[in-house]
Formats: sequence, structure tokens, C-alpha cells
Amino acid sequence: MMDSGKLKLPKKGTPTLDVIFAIILLVATLSTAFCVYQATRWNGVQAVDFGESAKYRTESIRATTLANSEVIIDVELFLGWLDAVSKNDQQQADFLEERFREEFKPAFEAWIAERNATNPIPPGTPFNRPEYEVAKYKESALLEEQASASFNAGKDANTNGDLYISNTVLFAIVLFFCGVYSRWESTKIRQGILVLTLIMFSVALYLMGSLLLRVGYI
Repeated sequence: MMDSGKLKLPKKGTPTLDVIFAIILLVATLSTAFCVYQATRWNGVQAVDFGESAKYRTESIRATTLANSEVIIDVELFLGWLDAVSKNDQQQADFLEERFREEFKPAFEAWIAERNATNPIPPGTPFNRPEYEVAKYKESALLEEQASASFNAGKDANTNGDLYISNTVLFAIVLFFCGVYSRWESTKIRQGILVLTLIMFSVALYLMGSLLLRVGYI
């Protein structure tokens, strides 16, 4: 038969504290798992966004390279045309003019329309005309904008993931308090730990809720 004098009876109020701490422990554990899950998802979004940014930037560089090549073609054909005109070689000038790129022709026609009988070659060049546009440059600029947008989205996703991770730190502190409170027999000490735990727990829940409302759930 056990000696009842050796049994430690719980102090008044201890079972209630145990229940409260158990509830906090459960919610904090689930919240920690949720924050870790969200941080992992946002890190995945970040990787996708950064990958798209790199893809768009590569395509932008390729479009710029093609645009530069097209401008070089326009310049070389135009210089050849100028040389033929200066030598009164109309056949060669017509030959080169037929081979102008379609994007260059509107600017050339607007420029050549300014010539007169005394000046067969107008001042300036077609490249200074507003009609001269290279579609690849516009495509490159658009791709660069998309690259920047994806990069910024990736940075935002990274920030969101970091914020969720920081929430796990707060919940970890709560879990720590839930694990150590039972080491003290004094009800007052346990109540003091409960107050600290509730404050930290409330802050962690508030920050998690605010983050969910601001960035959404994925």
C-alpha cells in the first residue's frame, strides 16, 4: 500500500493552468507548422519569379542584339545608297533602295521627300526622323519591364517568407514557456509565466493574422 504522505497533490489552480497551457501549446504548434508551410511556399514563389525574371532579361538582351544588327543593316544600306547617289549611279541607288528594310522605308521616304532640285540629298539622315522605329527595341524594353516586375515580385515573396519565419521564432518562444512552466511548483510563478506567454502568444497571432490579410494565403 502506497504511503499517502509521499504523494504530491497539485496546488489549487494548477489544473486550470495546465489546461490553458495545453491549449496554447496546441495552437502555437499548429501555427508554427502553418508559418513554416507558408514560408516554404513563398520561397517557391520567389524561385519561380526570379527564374522568370532571368528568362525575360535574357530575351530582352537577345532582342536588343537583333535590333542592333538591324540598325547596322539599315546604316550600311543607307551609306551605300548615299555613295551611289553621290556618284550619280542611279541604278546602284535603286538597287540598294529596293533592299531597304520595311521598318526603314517610312523614315527614308519622309526624309527624301525634303529634297529639292538644288539639293538631291536632304540635310540630316532618316535615322533622326520620328518615323524610324525598330520593333525589336520596343520588344526589348517590354521584356525588360517584365523582368523587373518579376524580380520585384520575387523580392516581395522573399520578404513574405522571411516574415513568416520570424513568426515561427515568436511561436517558438511561446512553446518554450509552455514547456518550462511546470518546473515551478509555485502557482504565482506559473501564473506569471502564463501572463508572459499570453502576451507573446497574442503578439504572434496578431502578426500572423496581419500578414495573412496583407499577402494572402498560398
